[in-house]
Amino acid sequence: MTEIHEHDAIVIGAGLAGLAAALKLQAAGVDARVIEAQDRVGGRVHSMRQLGSNKEAGGTYIGAGYTRVIGAAERYGVGLIDVTPMLAFFREQELVLGDEIIRQADWPDHPANLFRGDDKPIMPWAYHRLLTVRENPLTQPGDWLAADAAAYDVSAYDWLKSLGLDDDAIKLAYGINVSFGKDAHDVSALLLFFRAAFSVAQRRFAPEGIVGYTARNGVARIPETMAEALNPPAELNKVVVAITTQADHAEVRCADGSIYRAPHIVCSLPFGVLRHIDMNPPLQGLQAEAVNTLPAQAVTQVYLAHKSNFWEADGYTASLFTDGVAGMVAAARNGADPEEVTSFTAWTLGPNASVLDALAPADAGRRVIAEIERIRPAAKGQLEFLGLKSWGTDPFAQGGWAYFKPGQITRFGAAMGAPHGQIRFCGEHLGRVSRGMEGAMESGERVAAEILEL
Repeated sequence: MTEIHEHDAIVIGAGLAGLAAALKLQAAGVDARVIEAQDRVGGRVHSMRQLGSNKEAGGTYIGAGYTRVIGAAERYGVGLIDVTPMLAFFREQELVLGDEIIRQADWPDHPANLFRGDDKPIMPWAYHRLLTVRENPLTQPGDWLAADAAAYDVSAYDWLKSLGLDDDAIKLAYGINVSFGKDAHDVSALLLFFRAAFSVAQRRFAPEGIVGYTARNGVARIPETMAEALNPPAELNKVVVAITTQADHAEVRCADGSIYRAPHIVCSLPFGVLRHIDMNPPLQGLQAEAVNTLPAQAVTQVYLAHKSNFWEADGYTASLFTDGVAGMVAAARNGADPEEVTSFTAWTLGPNASVLDALAPADAGRRVIAEIERIRPAAKGQLEFLGLKSWGTDPFAQGGWAYFKPGQITRFGAAMGAPHGQIRFCGEHLGRVSRGMEGAMESGERVAAEILEL
């Protein structure tokens, strides 16, 4: 006999967006039930505790001006740790181009430096970020969805070209371990302006001298404690396979045969996951196109232990920013002493992450270690593979975060988050004035408010 559960609202997904929506609904007296496909809550906020030292696979740091995320931590008793002393060391990394390690001090006069004038001291990983702040046409982060912002919904390549950068300089400025897309042709400049405007805006809420936080016992403690506050609690291992909307209610069918029925559905799934769910009636027009085509970033993190302080032998900083499959090799400092390196994480994004994703995890780990050893021989035999997290191959994520190709913001911005029958959509990809964890919570609270208005 089919198991049917009836509630006032069903929230699909127990990430920050879904949890924020559910808690707001429950606080108003709505019988809201959260269902989650995985055996944990948090979505793309995931502390890899099995690897020790709370290595973060998503939601690594909390911006000091993330008022919603910080408010949730305070509300549910999660201790926050100021990571400003650690982040000072995070900026100490050398640049690797091909086989050469280039010290930051040597970069301004290095022959590979194609930047001009006063910009020559800027490292490649920071250059496009600085430009999007300096040249930003957006006054406020929410302006990215305004009609007149469509003029900037062009490729980052075209925008950088308009600033006078040639192809080689553009590749240097936006082609090494890129955060959005495969290269500068693949991402909208308007998305980069939105990110920059949000970053500037949230700093206004940050306490003086504090850059960001992590959470005691892992950032995942925030969604975990949010879920602990739910009543009724979230149900785990509920893989949604179909959603059917009717005149006055909708039904959510799970792979185990259970059915959840409610007049309101909140769907917080990434579009890469949502496109594989049977929707009846199906999405239409631009909304359907957005769900089926909006891309997400390939992000693979390789966690490494070290047997010695090998960086002291070769005289380079512990961290490297490379143009190869090792990506950004970041020395983590999760101990009591911010100067002590406790482990390494190789953050590989874009095309190089896809290269690693084609390998078995252990082979990907060996590939990254071999690349580091090739670049700096002092590391040979000193690194040990601990584990790996690939967001691109995670069936419940399908990528680390959404991004927009040129023209997609203008084309999809107004339509992609529209209600569909009894279904309302939220998630980091639908944040209107915020990005990342803060954007996820913003979108969840917004759809809950829309339901409460009804």
